[in-house]
Amino acid sequence: MATFESLGVQVERSFHSSSTSVGAGGLNVDLSSSQTTRFVLTLPKPSKLRAAFRKESWGDAIVKVFKKELQTGDKEFDDLVYITTDTPETTAAFLESTDNRNAIALSIETGGAIEIEADRVVAHSVGHESGDDQTLVKIIEALLKD
Repeated sequence: MATFESLGVQVERSFHSSSTSVGAGGLNVDLSSSQTTRFVLTLPKPSKLRAAFRKESWGDAIVKVFKKELQTGDKEFDDLVYITTDTPETTAAFLESTDNRNAIALSIETGGAIEIEADRVVAHSVGHESGDDQTLVKIIEALLKD
């Protein structure tokens, strides 16, 4: 199994916590809380892919009426992930792989956005992850194959 280290990737992690609470009658009640890890990954060589992937919102659906978004033909993926890219052909080729789409979808569904820009990838994982996020490792491994 690959690791960030074995792939030559430099890793910076930062841990984030947030909570939502409501106060009533002198009592505070936590409604929700979350912990995430922000990864800033420096690749050993630049990727040709320049793209950002995030969870699609209802507002994105409206924007799609006016602006063409890259679609993969995988309805589940296309409904979940909103893609912006300066390299549409390279991004489309990367997303032809079911494994790559599945890894991105899982990462988006559980953590947030992924931004790929040359030799830098910024992503989030659920929880405070002191080790390697294996879904991100798979994405990085695929990026480095090109």
